[in-house]
Amino acid sequence: HFWSDEDCIKILAQCKKAIPSREMGGKVIIIDIVLGSSLETITETELLMDMLMFICTRGRQRDEKEWSTIFTKAGFSNYKIVKKLGHRGVIEVYP
Repeated sequence: HFWSDEDCIKILAQCKKAIPSREMGGKVIIIDIVLGSSLETITETELLMDMLMFICTRGRQRDEKEWSTIFTKAGFSNYKIVKKLGHRGVIEVYP
């Protein structure tokens, strides 16, 4: 969440080059806040973190649709989000 969308795409594209294929077990694991997809599901904590990222860095919090767009632009074929850490989600991204 510290990086802009463009920076995330560049970083993830380099990660994709460095890992084996999905068939060989390749994946990138990201732990970050995944915002709810509608205003009804976004919590105050998530909104506060989004504002802090906007004010303090070039980054921001993202919802699943925004993450999906970044993964696609970085050349990944699929991903899975498992929310297990409170507001944070574990995201597995596959080449």
